[in-house]
Amino acid sequence: MIEHDTIVAPATPPGVGGLAVVRLSGPQSGDILKALDSQHRPPKHRQATFLRLEDSTGLIFDDAMATFFRSPNSYTGEDMAEISCHGNPLIVQQLVSSCCTRGARIADPGEFTKRAFVLGKMDLIQAEAVASFIEAQSLESTRLHHRLLRGDLSTRLVALKTKLMSLLQSVEYALDISEEEIEPGFLPGLLKDTTSLDRSTSNLLATYQRGHLLTFGATVVLTGPPNSGKSTLLNRLSNSERAITSPDPGTTRDFIDVQFTLEGIPVTLIDTAGLRESRDSIEEAGITRTRTLMKDADILVWIQSATDKSPEELSLPKKPDIVLLNKSDLLDSSMKNTDPNVLFISALYGDGMEAFKSKLLKNLGGAPLLSSGVALTTARQHAALISFQRPIRQSLTILHSPNPSLELISFEFRDALESLDVLLGKTTPDDIIRAIFSNFCVGK
Repeated sequence: MIEHDTIVAPATPPGVGGLAVVRLSGPQSGDILKALDSQHRPPKHRQATFLRLEDSTGLIFDDAMATFFRSPNSYTGEDMAEISCHGNPLIVQQLVSSCCTRGARIADPGEFTKRAFVLGKMDLIQAEAVASFIEAQSLESTRLHHRLLRGDLSTRLVALKTKLMSLLQSVEYALDISEEEIEPGFLPGLLKDTTSLDRSTSNLLATYQRGHLLTFGATVVLTGPPNSGKSTLLNRLSNSERAITSPDPGTTRDFIDVQFTLEGIPVTLIDTAGLRESRDSIEEAGITRTRTLMKDADILVWIQSATDKSPEELSLPKKPDIVLLNKSDLLDSSMKNTDPNVLFISALYGDGMEAFKSKLLKNLGGAPLLSSGVALTTARQHAALISFQRPIRQSLTILHSPNPSLELISFEFRDALESLDVLLGKTTPDDIIRAIFSNFCVGK
C-alpha cells in the first residue's frame, strides 16, 4: 500500500506570505536535507538548524530553518524533515524542485497522513480528523476534531472492542467445556453484559447528528413571496449588508448565501428569489433555482408578511420547517397569532430574532456543544458502527430464546468485531482508504 520512496510537498497554502513550510518524508529525507545545506552537515534529530539552501549547481537561493525527525519519531513514522523558508512562491518552487532533483517526488494528496496511518502512527478515525480539523468552520468544531485527532473517540471504540472480545472469549471457553461445567449464572451474566455493550453503542451512535452538524454544517434556505423580508432577515442574521433590499418586489433574482455560526454549528444561509407567477424569464429562472434549493435544504424557512398567502395555498416542493410572519412592527397586538409553530418577527428591527434562533437550533437537533465529549462525524463511521451493533442485537435475540445457541452467539460476536476493525481501519478495503485520503491537501 505504501511506497518506500521519499516525497516532498509544500505544507502551507499557495501564495505570498512571510513564511512557507516544505515537508519531506521517506528514507532519503536526511540525505536530501544534507545536500540542500551549503555546509553539507548531517541533520540532527529534533534540532532546528539554520541552513543556507543551495540548488544542484551550488547556488544559494534562500536562508531557512529546518527540523529533522528520525524514524519512527515523526508525523509519518518515517525519516522526515520540515523546512521553513520565505513565503515567496518562486522560493517554494525552487526548494521543491531542488528536493526532486536530489531524489524526492511530489507527494500525492494526503500521502503524508496516509503513510502515518499505514505505519501505525494513527488509526483511520484519527486520520479522518486531520482533514476535518484543518477545514473546521467553528471553534467548537476545531475542539471536537482535536479530541478525535488525539484519539479520544478511538479510545471509546477500543473499549467497545475490548469488552466484546472478553465476551467472545467467555463464549468460546463455554463451548470448549461440557454443559455440566458451565456456571448457572453464565447465560444471565452474558445477557446483562451484552445488553450493556448494546447500550454503550447506542449512546455513541446518538452523537452522530451533532458531530455531523459540527463537521459539515447545515443549509438553511429562506423562501417566501417577493418583498416578504427574506433579504433583510439574511442581513440581520449574518450582521452584514450582503443582500440588496428594496421596497420593490422581486429584487432578488438569484440566490445569495452567507455563512454564520449558530451555537457552534456552521450555517450556510441562503436567500432566494420570491415565489410568484412571473413572465420575466430571468426572474422565472431564479424561481426555478429556488425550488431546487428548497428540496435540498436541511431547514426550510418560510417568511411572509401577515397579508401574504400562507404556504399551504402555494404548490411547494417541500413543507416548511419554520414559518415566520415578518413585519410584526406593523401589526396590531390583537392580530398576533398564538400558534407555537408560527413566529412573529421584525427582520428590520430585530424583534423575535432570539426566538427564531432558538427554534432553528431546536430543529437542527439542539445545541451541539459537546464540552469534553466526542462524536461520530462521518457517514462512514456511522454506517460502520451500525454494522457493529447489528450482530450485537442479533446475539441478544438469540440470548432471549429458550435454548440459546452459543455457536450462533460466537458467530455474531465475530461479525461485530470485523465491523469495528473496518471502522478503525484495521481491515478497511483499499478503495475506501484511497477515497478518504484523496480529499486531503497535498502537503498533509
